[in-house]
Amino acid sequence: MDTSAVSSYNFMVMKNIFKLLACLALVFTVTACGGPKVESGVVVKLEYEGTFDDGTVFDTTKGKQPFAFLVGSGQVLPAFEKAITNMRQGSSKKVKLKAADAYGVHDPKKQVELPKEKVLVGANANLKEGATIFVTRTLPDGRTAQAPVKIAKITDKGVIVDYNHPLAGKDLNFQVKILEIVSPEQPAAAK
Repeated sequence: MDTSAVSSYNFMVMKNIFKLLACLALVFTVTACGGPKVESGVVVKLEYEGTFDDGTVFDTTKGKQPFAFLVGSGQVLPAFEKAITNMRQGSSKKVKLKAADAYGVHDPKKQVELPKEKVLVGANANLKEGATIFVTRTLPDGRTAQAPVKIAKITDKGVIVDYNHPLAGKDLNFQVKILEIVSPEQPAAAK
């Protein structure tokens, strides 16, 4: 067999392989790097699973509707929003938020003793330590709002309620997948 013909054939095969690799690289680049990114002013729809460091799931969208929010509107924790900024549609990421960046460290000053007769009445008469109740409070602007509080301890004198967020003092881990990003001028995809 003519060695020049073999060399010519090998050259053509290699040339086609390089073309194929170049096309695959282009497809990968467009898939991985293209499309809209998470930034202020867009609506992002995502799936997530939130866990504590021991692996316990505290929240998830599995089996539920994906979570959607307007980036920059204050609807989510600022540290979470910062962690997913610049992610692209279809991308996934693990996010870890330290307690101070999530719901804060547990603040003992947010534990207040209230008189039993103000808390353990009516439907709340048989509540036990660890139960969560809602209290109504007046905001500085005069409006009222309900806030969940945990009954930390029941004493002879009263009830110690904890106003800390239930996730205060806990590091939070999220596995996030960006499903859709819609900019204000772009209509949502038809389902």
